[in-house]
Amino acid sequence: MKCLKSFLIIANEQKDKNLKYSKSIEKKLLESGASVKLVVGVSADGIRAALEGVEAVIVLGGDGTMLRVSHILVGTGIPVIGVNLGVVGFMTEVVKKDINKMVKRLMAGDYFLEDRMMVTGNVEIKDGNKKSVYTHEALNDVVLARENSLRLITVRIYVNGKMFDTIEADGIIVSTPTGSTSYNLSAGGPIVQPDARLLVMTPISPYSLSSRSVVFGANDKITLKLIEKRKDADNVGLVSFDGTNNHRMTPGDKVTITASPTVFTMIKLEESSVYEILKKKIGN
Repeated sequence: MKCLKSFLIIANEQKDKNLKYSKSIEKKLLESGASVKLVVGVSADGIRAALEGVEAVIVLGGDGTMLRVSHILVGTGIPVIGVNLGVVGFMTEVVKKDINKMVKRLMAGDYFLEDRMMVTGNVEIKDGNKKSVYTHEALNDVVLARENSLRLITVRIYVNGKMFDTIEADGIIVSTPTGSTSYNLSAGGPIVQPDARLLVMTPISPYSLSSRSVVFGANDKITLKLIEKRKDADNVGLVSFDGTNNHRMTPGDKVTITASPTVFTMIKLEESSVYEILKKKIGN
């Protein structure tokens, strides 16, 4: 790969106290002859204003910081590497002790790029005769969950326009391969190789013994429609994209999820499999 010479460092000041690690990386890059910009906090305006001429982005924080950055960088094609200052850090490639090695390898071109699939969700919400449509991207998952903590929601699922199933549950997760180790994993869904192209649909605490995760192809279109099954239930849901861009949904509203034409490009230093990473991060 090409030797990188121009960097943007994005620091999560809550994870990087007094910007200790961010300043250290900035100093090492400058001493090596690179040009460096430093943005403190995940501000869309601040990050976008600093992107001109940048060849790579270094993010210091955890997986949540990486997800927020991915939304801001959609469509830019600028590759990103994460330094883990969080807890588990599936998406953050570098641990603190390897910061010096990261700087040397990035500037020497000793790395490779990995494209991660993203999804697009179109939310359709009706209010009388008016219909509102909202479109968002997600790197990890689209989640339709109950708003009321004491009520299940009923969701009718369509795949490529055809009715697939109706599920009563706390909610439904439609995950990318990257997100398979996130909420999907907690809900009992399968783990898949992060650079694969597919969709994983996993119900959250379904009211059925037969409801299981289902894996779909990247060309499939999944629609989740909230329906009213019981007259005494409010059946109100909340759809979110990587935990943000939340929309309240009521019966008749729906969200349609497809593979996004854009990808999130990550800089990788090691070719570890997802199973090796899992063993290292959460294994015994």
